[in-house]
Formats: sequence, structure tokens, C-alpha cells
Amino acid sequence: MTARFGFLAIVLALLLGGCGFHPLYAERGDSTFDADLAAIKVNTIQDRLGQELALSLRDGLNPRGIKVPTRYVLEVKLFPQRHDLAIRSDGTASRTQMMIIANFHLKEIETDRTVMQGTTRTAVSFDSQGDEYANVVARQNAQERSLQDISDDIRARLFAYVSRHRSTASAQ
Repeated sequence: MTARFGFLAIVLALLLGGCGFHPLYAERGDSTFDADLAAIKVNTIQDRLGQELALSLRDGLNPRGIKVPTRYVLEVKLFPQRHDLAIRSDGTASRTQMMIIANFHLKEIETDRTVMQGTTRTAVSFDSQGDEYANVVARQNAQERSLQDISDDIRARLFAYVSRHRSTASAQ
């Protein structure tokens, strides 16, 4: 029975690999190159947070920096917010929440039409200390974590779109 189960598992693994199955949220190292993702140009995003997000998206979509013809343009708008969650007796915040909402549009260059759009959001909280330097470091760390979450979500959605687009294009 165990040998039969092992054989079945091997056959299923081979079938999944042969059909182009890739785990959506798996880590995709630098060795993985997807020309369709690399063909997405990330436009400049306003403010410092936007610059950091744009760099993260560019690095994630084309980790090797290989030149490919641009087929799509990605527009992202960020809406950051900060809220004090807990207040000390002296009126200062002891816990702060940072929320970032990102609206994005993927436009096909050839037809100049939006082929995909979406919204993603993240909320990260951090402690506020009496030391101003510790507060700055905590805020920067919260921003980095938020932007990484947004970048990962947008890339996963873009990967799903180009995978679906590839499968319909090859079926025709």
C-alpha cells in the first residue's frame, strides 16, 4: 500500500510539473526569470514611499534587470495614513498604526487600455517610545514591512494575470 501511494505521489508531481504549475506565493529567487513580468514597466510613484515601492516592484518583476520589450505599464497611487492607537496619560501615543492603501492599474501599451486594476492595503502597528530615534527606526521599519506586503500582493496579482494571459494566448 505504501509503495502504491508513493508511486501515485510521484506520478501526480510529474503531471503538475508538466502542466506549468507554479505555486503562486512561493519564493521566486533570482534564478527564475519571467519575460512577461519583466515586460511590465513600473511608472514613477509619488513621494518617498512610492519610490521605495517602485524599486521593490521593479526588482521583483525583473530581478536580473534583463532588457525586454515593454508590453505593459503599471501605475500605482499610494494613500498612507497614521493613527494613534494607544495614548499615555501625558497625551503622547504609545502605539501607532500605519495603514497604506495602494490603487494600481496595468495598462497594455499596444492597445492603450487598462487590462487589470486593483486595490491592496496593509496595516502595521508599532510601539512609540520616549526616545525619538527609536520612534524613527520603528516607523521606518513599519513602512518597510508595509511596502513589502503591498509589493508582494501586487506582484502575485500580476503573476496571476500574465499566467492567465499566457495560457489563453497559447490556446489560440
